[in-house]
Amino acid sequence: MSDLDSLIELWQQRLAAITTNANELSDAESTKRIRIKLRAQHYTGNTQIKAEDATRKLSSLVDDYVLLAKVVEEAVRIHKGGMFSAWANTDEKVTALLEGPSIVRTTAQVSIKNRDLLGSASVSDSMTPEQLLAVMQIEFEQARDSLNEIDYAETHGTEELAGLRRDYSMMEERAQRLNAASDRPSFIEIQDMQSDPLNAQRGKESLKRALMAWSTTLDQLENAKATAANELEQAKMALAQLQIMTTEYQSQLAQVRDLLGENVVSSLRFQPTSSMLPMSPMSPISMLLSWCDTLESSLQAGQWAAVNVGASKLNLAIAEALANGNKAIAEVQTKAAEAEDLNGRFIAYKAKDKALTFQYGTEVQRQILRAQIDAELKSRPLNLDVVRSKLMMYQDMLTKVSAIKD
Repeated sequence: MSDLDSLIELWQQRLAAITTNANELSDAESTKRIRIKLRAQHYTGNTQIKAEDATRKLSSLVDDYVLLAKVVEEAVRIHKGGMFSAWANTDEKVTALLEGPSIVRTTAQVSIKNRDLLGSASVSDSMTPEQLLAVMQIEFEQARDSLNEIDYAETHGTEELAGLRRDYSMMEERAQRLNAASDRPSFIEIQDMQSDPLNAQRGKESLKRALMAWSTTLDQLENAKATAANELEQAKMALAQLQIMTTEYQSQLAQVRDLLGENVVSSLRFQPTSSMLPMSPMSPISMLLSWCDTLESSLQAGQWAAVNVGASKLNLAIAEALANGNKAIAEVQTKAAEAEDLNGRFIAYKAKDKALTFQYGTEVQRQILRAQIDAELKSRPLNLDVVRSKLMMYQDMLTKVSAIKD
C-alpha cells in the first residue's frame, strides 16, 4: 500500500468515527429531551444559553462534516482516476486536497450595515482537513460537555437538593449539641429547578461550599471540646493523685514529728508547700480543686477554648505541686531513714560488743555508754546528733578493745 493509499484510508476511518460519535451524541435520549424542551421554550437563563449553544455546535459539526466528507470523497475519486490519467498529477491533486488548505469554511456573517456593495455576505477561511478536524473536535467536546451538564443538573438536581437538606439537618443537630449558634449558613431555597437547572446547580454548589465551611467549623469545635474534656480529665486524675500524696505526706510527716520532734520538721528544706498543706477551705489544694470545678462548669457551658487554656495552666500547676510533693516526701523519708540507720548500726555494735565480752569480759564504761545509747534511741523526740555522737564513741571503744586484745 502506498503512502497516498494509507492517507486516504486514514481519512475514511476518521469520517466513519466522526459519523458514529456525532450521531450517537445527537440521537442520545438526553440530547433529544433537551432539544424538545429548548424548542418548547421550557428553558430560561443560563440553561437556555447553554442548550442553544450546544445545539448550534451540533449543527455546525454536521456542516463541517459535510465539508470534510466532500474533500475526502473528491480525493478518493481523483485517486481512482482512469487508465489515461497522469499519475504524477493525480498524486499532487490528492495530496493538495488532504494536506493543503482545500476547505473554505464560513466563519462569520457580515451585517448589511457593514457590507460593501460588492462585498460578500460572509467571511470565510481556508483551512486544511487537519485544521478543520481540530475545530470539529472542539465543537464536539463543547456540545457534549454542555449537554452532559444540563442532563446531570436535570436528572440529579432534586436528589442532590434532598441530600443537602439531610446534610443541613444533621449539621443543625451537631450545632445544637455543641451550642454553636454562629457560623450557621441559611438554607436558601433553590429557584428555577426545572426551567434553569444549571443556575440551580450553581446555587447548590454554593450551598455545598457553605455546608463544608460549616462542617469544618463544627469539626474544630468538636476537636476543641474533646481536647478540653481530655485536659480536664487529666487534671482530675492528677488532683486525685495529689490528694493521695497529701495524705501520705501528712502521715509520714506526723511519724517524723513524733520520732524526731518539731525542730527537725521545721528544719526540712522542703517545707510543706502549697500543695501539701492539710485540706481546708483556704488551703491551696482546695484552690486547685475549686479551679477544676470552675473549668468543669465552663466545659458544660460550651466554653471549650477557655477550658483548654485554663486546663493547660491547671495541669502545669498540679504537675509542679506533685513534683514538690515528691521532693518533700523524699526528704521526710530520708530523715526517717537516718534514724533507722542509726538503730541498725547500734544493733551491729551491740553484737560485736557481745562477742568481745564473751572473749575478754565486760567493761563498765562500754556498758554505761551502751545503756545511754539505748535510752537515747527510745527517747522522743530522738536527738539524731546525740545518738550519732555516742555511736561514734561506742565504735571507738570497740575498735580499741579489738586492737589491744589482738
